[in-house]
Amino acid sequence: MNAVGVTAPTFFGSEPVVCWLCAGCLVTGLVWPVSACIWDADTMFQERITSPKLAQVILGKPPPQLPDATPLRKRIATLKANPNDTDPNWWNNLAGTHLRLGEAVEAVKLLESVTNRFPRDYGIHANLGTAYHVLGRFQDAEREIARDLEINPEAHFGLEKFHLALLQYLSKNKEYQRRHLYVDEFTATFLRNTGTIMLPPDNGMAAAVDPNAASSESVVQLEAELKKLQGDDAPTVSQRAAILHNLAQHDPSPNYRLKWNLAVDPKLEAGLIYMAALNSNEPACFAMLGVKSLRNHDLNLAAAAFERAINLGSPHADLLQARVTAIRRHITEARRIMIPYFALAAVALTAIGLYVVQLIRRRRTRLAQLEP
Repeated sequence: MNAVGVTAPTFFGSEPVVCWLCAGCLVTGLVWPVSACIWDADTMFQERITSPKLAQVILGKPPPQLPDATPLRKRIATLKANPNDTDPNWWNNLAGTHLRLGEAVEAVKLLESVTNRFPRDYGIHANLGTAYHVLGRFQDAEREIARDLEINPEAHFGLEKFHLALLQYLSKNKEYQRRHLYVDEFTATFLRNTGTIMLPPDNGMAAAVDPNAASSESVVQLEAELKKLQGDDAPTVSQRAAILHNLAQHDPSPNYRLKWNLAVDPKLEAGLIYMAALNSNEPACFAMLGVKSLRNHDLNLAAAAFERAINLGSPHADLLQARVTAIRRHITEARRIMIPYFALAAVALTAIGLYVVQLIRRRRTRLAQLEP
C-alpha cells in the first residue's frame, strides 16, 4: 500500500483506540505552562503526584495558562517581608514564584544578581535557565541548564538532560532544525525510514560524519538540490528526506551527546512527555512524541502527535504528513481486512447464543413435564 511516497508494511501493529477515556485524561493543572523546569518548594510535591502519559499529553487539552495568582502574590510578599538573601533557597522560591506567575523578566533580574554568590547551587542555574527559555533566549538558557547538569547530572529527577537537548536544538537555525529531531539520536532513523510506518530499533550510537571531512561545495550542492525538491513538483517525500539525511551527516552532533545517549535512557518516554507537557506550543516536542509512539507501535497516537506538530508549524511538516497519511490508510486497510473475521465471529456468537437458548427452552420443557 503506497501513500505519498510512503509504503506501509504488512505489519499490523497494535492499534489502540483513541478513546474518549484517553482524551479525557488531561494533564493536570499542577503542571504549570512554563517552558522548562522550575525548582522551588512546590516542585517535589507536584512531581510526585503527577503521572503524565503519552495519550494525556498528545490528546489532552493544554493546562490553564496561569495558576491562581492570589496565593503566589502572598508568597512573594511573605518572602520579601522575611528576607534571607544568604540562603539560595530564598532566592529560588522568590524567583520560582515569579516564574509561576509568568514573570520571567523579574526572575532573570533576581537570579542574574546572585549567580556568582551561589555558583554551586543547582536551583539558581535551573531557574535562570528556565527564565531565559521562557523569554526565547535559548543560548543563554542552554548555558545555565548545562551548568546545573554539571552540578547534578541527575537533575530534575533525571529529566533535565532532555531540557538541555531541546535547548541545543532550539538554539540552532531553521535549516538545522529542518534536518534534525531535537533528540538527535533518532534523526538518522527518522530520515532513513520514510518508506515505512514503523521505526526500527535504534540505539542512537551511529557515529556522525565529521563535518570537516566534507567539502563546503558538497553541502552547497545538497542544499541547492533540496531547494529544487521543495517546489510543487517535488518527486517524493523520500527523496527530500534522503537529502536532509545527507545534510544532517555534515552537522556536528549536539554537545549533550558527548555525555548521554538519550535513545537508551530508561527515562526517555518520561523525558519526552515532560518536555511536551511544559512546552505545549513547541512542535519539536510533539514530533518526538510521535516518533516514540511509533516505536511503541501506537499508530493512532503517533498520527495524533504528528498532526499536532504540523498544526504547530513543524519544519518537518511534509515528512510528518506523509507518515500520517500512511498510518491512516494502514489502519483503514487493517480494519477492512478484519471485517470478514469480525463478521464470522458475529455469526458464530449468534449461532452459539441461539443454541444456548434452545438448550434452556428444552430443559424448561423437560422440567415442566416432570412436574405432577
